[in-house]
Amino acid sequence: VQEHHLITAMAERMFGFKTTSWELGRQQSVIELDTPSMTAEQMEALEQSVNEKIRERIPVTVRELAADDSEVETVE
Repeated sequence: VQEHHLITAMAERMFGFKTTSWELGRQQSVIELDTPSMTAEQMEALEQSVNEKIRERIPVTVRELAADDSEVETVE
């Protein structure tokens, strides 16, 4: 899954919804997915799955890549 944010990664993994754009703001964040709509059940399942991943405290590795680095296209 080539994503930068847990919510977008889980939306793609669970439902196949690709992220078309996202913006993290101080008061509000916006995530646009490549789907015309999501059901209340999908939203609830996504929220539960994301919260489970947060509670698992899975370690992450942070790497910085140059914008022109070909590895950017394959980051998971």
